Amino acid sequence: MELEQDSNLTLPLFLFDDTLSERDLEVPDLQITITLDDDLLTQLCQNPSADSSIGITLADYQLEAINEKYSTLAEAEHYAQLTLSHGPLLSAMLNAQDEATFVSPQMDMMPTFDLGDEDEQ
Repeated sequence: MELEQDSNLTLPLFLFDDTLSERDLEVPDLQITITLDDDLLTQLCQNPSADSSIGITLADYQLEAINEKYSTLAEAEHYAQLTLSHGPLLSAMLNAQDEATFVSPQMDMMPTFDLGDEDEQ
């Protein structure tokens, strides 16, 4: 996965329960979309050591219910964070007011940067 400044990152979210390992990755419960501003991208450019991870609390994101069962969740109180682990691997987690937790699969990522070199002659 490539991350670019001012682009959107969209990740699938699945209810974290006993059936998680059996779920079809093509059919998430929710979808979270995060705009990668300069601040967030700077935080994502870290690569934690093998035995640690970095949690990044998200203040601004959009939540979409893919499964109708969770359609009211988008309007309810919830909070989300990204977790960056060694690799770097990126995942998302959302905690709902009713104490349900949703997680995304870990994804390989590599930030990309526009250094402006192509314009210089």
